Amino acid sequence: MTSYNSNFEMPLTLKCFKPKYWGNWLALGLLFFFSYCPVRIRDRFAAWVANRIYNAKFLNKRKKIAFTNLTLCFPEYTEAQKEQLMRDNIKALAQIAVSLGELKFRSREYLLNRVNLIGEQYLQDIVAQNKSALFLSPHSYGLDYASIAGINARGYPLSAMFNDYKNPVFDWFVGGYRTRFTHITGKGALYHRSEGLKPAIKSLRDKTHFFYLPDEDHGRKKSIFVPFYATQKATLPLVGRLAKLGNAVILPIYSSYNDKTAKFDIIIHKPLYNILNEDQEQDSLLMNQAIEQLINENRSQYMWSLKLLKTRPEVGLKIYK
Repeated sequence: MTSYNSNFEMPLTLKCFKPKYWGNWLALGLLFFFSYCPVRIRDRFAAWVANRIYNAKFLNKRKKIAFTNLTLCFPEYTEAQKEQLMRDNIKALAQIAVSLGELKFRSREYLLNRVNLIGEQYLQDIVAQNKSALFLSPHSYGLDYASIAGINARGYPLSAMFNDYKNPVFDWFVGGYRTRFTHITGKGALYHRSEGLKPAIKSLRDKTHFFYLPDEDHGRKKSIFVPFYATQKATLPLVGRLAKLGNAVILPIYSSYNDKTAKFDIIIHKPLYNILNEDQEQDSLLMNQAIEQLINENRSQYMWSLKLLKTRPEVGLKIYK
């Protein structure tokens, strides 16, 4: 594995087995069980659970944020349309959540069979150009399947950022499956978000593809406002610069779970050669338009419960109350 001097480590230590973490180990035991459970049965169970918990109090805050985002992005949506989208959203979340054990416990061959990769030729063309891909991936629930089962397990070297959970058991679990297949190429690393983008640039220059999640709100100081669906979004104007410094090609990617086929549809769109790091506002607009096209592949499986629009053009305006 290529070293990027990451200060983020995820070893199992004795403290991970203290009583305070026994509930975490129970949860991982359930994920192990579900990873070997027939998929159709597991999907029906998850859908049943999602339907049962949809009106539970612990989901109220999550749904309130999501409905605020949907109202701003899609003012044409009726309340019934937003309600149905969120029911589908919670169902997808449940089905994908109980499948995550597969990424840790099932074989590489099994995982490759769990995904339907569309548009791989775009990635192959970039590799043939002796360049790396800067994967542009919005926060969909299936993004780990895109990066791990769709890309890394197929033998493409991959690096990514990781924001730890402040829980050593879950850090070990998630960090472990996200680096599980780096041995195939001997390249790739998972580094902490606090290290900034320098490791990402070095990774890209080393012909190691990089997963970049561009849709979070990082505040007014670092962002510019550009359109996102029917509203304005605080957007980091970095993607063009990152691609230029890493000699990489921006490649949009999205993953959603198809419970009809019981597989993850991982869709790669055409490369964004028109983002040239010359005009930050234009680059950011093109990026957001590309993100919209990705989300439109399956709007119900995007993480609408993130505070995507927390920073507003109107100073002091708070929309998530």
